[in-house]
Amino acid sequence: MNRKKIKRASVLLLSFGLCVTTVLPGGNNLRADAAGITNRLLSGSATGRFFQFEKSYEEKLAEANKRKEELERKKQAVAAQIRENEQKKEDLLDYIAELDLQIMQLNDEIEELDRDILLGEAELEQTKSDLMEAQETEKAQYEAMKRRVQYMYENGEESIFELLLGATSLAEVLNRVEYQKEITEYDKELLAKYTEAKQTVEAHKQMLEAELESLAVLKETAEFNRATLTELAADKSAEIEVYLAQLELDAETFADYAEEITREEANIESIKEEERRRIEEEERRRKEEEAKRAAEEAERKRKAAETAEAAKANAAKAESESDAKRLAAADNVAVKDETNPDNMIWPLPGDGRIYAYFGPRVAPTKGASTYHRGLDIGGVYGARIVATLSGTVKEATYNASRGNYVAIDHGGGLVTYYMHCSKLLVSPGDKVLQGSVIALVGSTGISTGPHVHYSVAVNGNYVDPLKYVSYK
Repeated sequence: MNRKKIKRASVLLLSFGLCVTTVLPGGNNLRADAAGITNRLLSGSATGRFFQFEKSYEEKLAEANKRKEELERKKQAVAAQIRENEQKKEDLLDYIAELDLQIMQLNDEIEELDRDILLGEAELEQTKSDLMEAQETEKAQYEAMKRRVQYMYENGEESIFELLLGATSLAEVLNRVEYQKEITEYDKELLAKYTEAKQTVEAHKQMLEAELESLAVLKETAEFNRATLTELAADKSAEIEVYLAQLELDAETFADYAEEITREEANIESIKEEERRRIEEEERRRKEEEAKRAAEEAERKRKAAETAEAAKANAAKAESESDAKRLAAADNVAVKDETNPDNMIWPLPGDGRIYAYFGPRVAPTKGASTYHRGLDIGGVYGARIVATLSGTVKEATYNASRGNYVAIDHGGGLVTYYMHCSKLLVSPGDKVLQGSVIALVGSTGISTGPHVHYSVAVNGNYVDPLKYVSYK
């Protein structure tokens, strides 16, 4: 961490010295955060985990995931900063390459200007030499012409007189005068040409001097531009050094975040493993508790079953004793010729249990009626059924709904019915007395168990039998 702090300080000093401002906003804060996190790797993290044991699994896992997410966010921010600085470095390298190209072009331009200057200076020296020669020639010609003019001026009349005396003819005189004139004109023309040549050379000299001055300015400008570009390239190279140092520091920070994320992931796995062991332990205890409760429940059920079995046995015994009494109850019924409906007796001696009354009901089984037209009495298979009143057997037969049944006509429109019998003991037309046995209890026809269905009909309409009979 000390080495990293030194690097960070170096980067900051370089950045300040070069006035580099192209860094990621908040970047220093990120690196400060990274440094803080790294400082807590050995101390703070352990302390945090100590307190985690005081929290629930959900709280510990949520906090660990939150820390991991925060580290991931900072890691991504550093990665983005690295990408941005890499791009800036590449841009600077491209820019420096462009500067180098411009500097090379300026070097070529300066070399060309140096060559032009050398050529121009050589040409200027030659022109100066030509100018001096032209000036000397002009001066000599001028001096010669000036002497001839002076001579002609000083000796003009004598010469003319001599000219006339020496001539042999007028034509010769004219020719000599013309010749002298031509010499004068020639001198003037030649002087004019030398003067013009001198002026041309002078003008060429001035033009060369101007060109040389311009070339010098161009060279000075090119050298200034080259120096400026070279300095700029040096500055950019130094700036690249800052970015390289920054990238190295960011890479270390990125690695710190990655390492801390790995630790946090291991911490998350540790929390999950701890929770898994806790759940396994709770599951083991739950199964032990369930097994214990199941054993206790099995023991309770066993004891309850024993108690129920004993109760059932006792009830069966009692029921058996009661059934025996019910089966024998008909022996105590008096048989007599009773025809008064007000004196009708119970059809099943010794058994007063009523399972279904007269009137509307829910059908106990498929095919049964929803309006019960009698009483369902008793339940001991084979118990003896007696005639409730003296009369004549009207029907003694089998019906799919009624099963084996008996119908007794008591006169005056009164008829009684005894259904679902296991066995019929009378036949149609038989005269029966009150209390005489006519059939045995069964479960034939549409029936859910041994019983006798007893009905009373008056003039063809079924009425509630309890209006005529009751168990005593």
